[in-house]
Amino acid sequence: MWKIDRGSTTGTTTAEYSDVLDWITTELGEKTILLKNSGSPASLKYKMSGYAGENGIAVEIIAENTLLPGEIARLHYQRQWHRLVLQVANGSGEADYQVDYEGQGA
Repeated sequence: MWKIDRGSTTGTTTAEYSDVLDWITTELGEKTILLKNSGSPASLKYKMSGYAGENGIAVEIIAENTLLPGEIARLHYQRQWHRLVLQVANGSGEADYQVDYEGQGA
């Protein structure tokens, strides 16, 4: 049976990193995440960790990066991860963001 998992969320960054996507991807081979700095003139910071087990060791798979207003980060993975966690924080101030994600697997 073919499985598709997708969703979208929006929010505003804060001074501390917060989880904006905590995604269990055990059954998904292909995974795509789009993160957009969507609303304000401020930049935002982001980073992502992967887990081989649900509550196991976190491996930083994307080091801290910055998105300027209107920019989109395109993240695509074929490697098997049990869980992916995307975090965002203020860059040059509070910034609005949108996260869209989709994964597919058999």
